[in-house]
Amino acid sequence: MTTPRTRVLIVDDEPLARERIRTLLAEEPGFEIVGEAIDGPSGAEAILALHPDLVFLDVQMPGADGFDVIDAVGPDKMPFVVFVTAYDRYALRAFDVHALDYLLKPFDRERFREALERAQVQIERSSETACVSALSVTFAPGHSASRSASLVTREPALSSSSRSRSRSLGVISRTRPFSVTRYADRSTSKGPKRTPRGY
Repeated sequence: MTTPRTRVLIVDDEPLARERIRTLLAEEPGFEIVGEAIDGPSGAEAILALHPDLVFLDVQMPGADGFDVIDAVGPDKMPFVVFVTAYDRYALRAFDVHALDYLLKPFDRERFREALERAQVQIERSSETACVSALSVTFAPGHSASRSASLVTREPALSSSSRSRSRSLGVISRTRPFSVTRYADRSTSKGPKRTPRGY
């Protein structure tokens, strides 16, 4: 099964900066660019419309800075963020809003790839956590075997990228037979055969 690629949005007002990120991402088969934005307001709109997994976000932009973008989108809807800026004075504030990384322009290929690897680990971990949370609800006390099986089969609470990723991790596929075979084993198991008295 093909592993889904990480969806990336680039938000930067500098054409050369966007081109640099675009060029480096082209060398990474696990990532795809789903859009670009040239200022803060359009960046916030693109995040809400495209639902990327990762955003390369400039700090100083026309209309709204990178932190304004995060406020406009909201922390519950904000994807993972790697800040890209020429100024190091925003670093502490960047990590206050839980940015994954902080790239100082100009950066080389090695430093960029380091940020990508960090992002990929966090995205996969987040997807796995979402799968486990969904399954913990499915197998909560009070759910019958048939009800549990139907909940696992439907899977609508997860996004398409999360479902594909969870299948590649084997989370869904391992739990489906578990919910059937374990109950079946309990119902069909027999104790040791006893010999009637008198024989």
